[in-house]
Amino acid sequence: MSSEETSNGPDEHGVEQRSLNRHHLIYYLRVFDGLSSRVVGHIVDISPQGIMLITDEPIPVQEEYRLRMRFPGAGSDREEVVFDAVCRWCRQDENPEFYIAGFQIQDLPAGAANFIQGLIAEFGM
Repeated sequence: MSSEETSNGPDEHGVEQRSLNRHHLIYYLRVFDGLSSRVVGHIVDISPQGIMLITDEPIPVQEEYRLRMRFPGAGSDREEVVFDAVCRWCRQDENPEFYIAGFQIQDLPAGAANFIQGLIAEFGM
C-alpha cells in the first residue's frame, strides 16, 4: 500500500479516507472461506486493492484470510479467484443484524485484477 493509500476506510466521523476508486455492486456476490464452503459475507463494493463485505457476524480485525469469489457471469475465462486479504476494519451496519468489514487484498494472483474488473463491468453501477 502506498503512502497515498494508507487509510483503512471511514474515520471515526464516517468520512471516507481511501484514495482508491471502489465500485458498489448491484448484485451482492458471495465470498467464501478459501478452504471451505463457508460464506464469509457478500461483496458490497470492490476494487483490485480491496473489498467491503456485509456479514452476519463481526470479523476480527488485522487477521489474514484466504478468500474465494465465484464469477456468476458468462463472459469470463475464470470461474473463480482465490486470494489472501487482511480485515482492516469492521463495524455494525445500519441494520443491527449485520456487520460491514473492509479487507485489503494481498498479492492478487496474476490475471485476478482482470477478473475483478470483469465483476465491476458485469455487476457494478
